[in-house]
Amino acid sequence: MDMYKIKRFEKKSRHIKKFINLEFKLYKNDENWVAPLKSDTKKVLKGKGNPLFENGDQAFFMVYKDKKPVGRVLVGIDEELNRVRGFRQGFFSMFECIDDLSACKALLDASLDWLSNKGMDRVIGPLSPSNGDDRKGFVVMGDNGPPVLLNAHTKDYYPELIENYGFTKNDDHFAYLFNPEDFDIERHVRAVEYAKKKGGFRVDKLNEKDIINEAKDIKQILDNSVPEEWDYLVTPSLDAVIDEFKSLVQFYDGHYCFIARKGDKPIGFMVALPDYNQVLKRMKGKILPLGWAKYLYYKRKITGARAIVQMVDREYHNMGVNYAMYFEAYKDWQETRLKYIEASCIDETNVASRRGVERVGGRHYRTYRTYQYDLKKKH
Repeated sequence: MDMYKIKRFEKKSRHIKKFINLEFKLYKNDENWVAPLKSDTKKVLKGKGNPLFENGDQAFFMVYKDKKPVGRVLVGIDEELNRVRGFRQGFFSMFECIDDLSACKALLDASLDWLSNKGMDRVIGPLSPSNGDDRKGFVVMGDNGPPVLLNAHTKDYYPELIENYGFTKNDDHFAYLFNPEDFDIERHVRAVEYAKKKGGFRVDKLNEKDIINEAKDIKQILDNSVPEEWDYLVTPSLDAVIDEFKSLVQFYDGHYCFIARKGDKPIGFMVALPDYNQVLKRMKGKILPLGWAKYLYYKRKITGARAIVQMVDREYHNMGVNYAMYFEAYKDWQETRLKYIEASCIDETNVASRRGVERVGGRHYRTYRTYQYDLKKKH
């Protein structure tokens, strides 16, 4: 243990660069890894445009061996979540480490002690450093291949490493893969039209020219759709939803994003975006000097999409709303001719969504797991 040294620093530290670069060293020879944009990562970790960092304290830890960094982790506290749910819970994110339990133990001992000293009695992760879907979970099951947009790609030894430390499963999130060529669209037409007529709803494409009102409808759906048992989640504010959709609309090409409505009432939505990981892989983490040229060239060659989120008002579950939205996505595929669509990440307890995805041909092909640790047992 004495060979490992721990350094802690804050988000304004010059060490942020080293924190980011470690990932590039660990995955250098991994052909499936997609390098994140360093500039964007730096902004997130410094708290710029990151509402999660406004909700509590954070700290960064790195473990060194022979003066070389071999592991890192970000830990923090979402005070807003704790206030609403009555928790004393911290989170960890951005975990990376060599395959060495001693290095992992040194890293986690220091970071979890920091959370304990802040009064936390539980920690979960890995979560997104911005409370989004990116970097969420360790891959515990999945086909070989690169991650689709915003999904995690992690070392295969990470689950065993932190389980040996004492972490246990928190929850699993499933990724489903569609091959549009396998979908017999004519066979589903009557079933979808019957569901829409019986439920009295329609499915509209997202109107990017009226994004403020569209975001208001999506906020209403979120408030009425998140299950009470999802105690890890607090629905975002309207301003946060608007900001998120303003940032995503730059990637929207008029396809794969829908809002279901019954009359004027929004009852469900789906957001899917082209798999820009195919472009990021070419950029190797840099915008300059050729990053933008690569982006503009390769974005025209994207062959897949990811359905990032799909939610339905609890009152309209089991009425075929999600089925109808996925059907519209397949109709879009007839125009775009993408080779695949991934739907992720769906909570394992969200049986209604899982059944809806499987009903239209989704194949469960990858699982992301988050873990929990009882901080009370450390002391």
